[in-house]
Amino acid sequence: MPSSGEEIARRIAPDRRKRPTPFINRYSFIGGQRKTVRRKEDNNKYVFVDLYSTRLFITLLILSTLSLSDSYFTLTLIKEDIAVEINPVMSFFLRYGNTPFIFSKFLITSIPLFILCICKNCSITRVLVISTVICYLLIILYELNLMYQIFPFLKLNVVF
Repeated sequence: MPSSGEEIARRIAPDRRKRPTPFINRYSFIGGQRKTVRRKEDNNKYVFVDLYSTRLFITLLILSTLSLSDSYFTLTLIKEDIAVEINPVMSFFLRYGNTPFIFSKFLITSIPLFILCICKNCSITRVLVISTVICYLLIILYELNLMYQIFPFLKLNVVF
């Protein structure tokens, strides 16, 4: 039986583990097999994976739905003259109509969600995803309050 030194010498291709895992590669979308960190020494490094959990997918889907709901409620509040858009970027797109507004809102939200999905093993990602869900829920609750006066003590007429 050959020793590990002889086995390394017989390899045709160089050891791929000497290079860090690329952010996006050919296996990122089709055919990947990495779900988690497998080696003990890799726990201290940031590792990208190719397969993502159903829980992560559902969470990102919920965030996308909350973003689209926020767009709809914002447009409704603006149409009813209950509130104005104070975000200058979204106000710019609103000048071109509802469709550019919704599309840009979705795009501005989806790109960071894609990055969070790829960086799912980073320690701050979980905190960012949970914080974003909470923020969106609070914003939507506030918008619903503006429309239906659920909580009379919240009277600010500003849409985020």
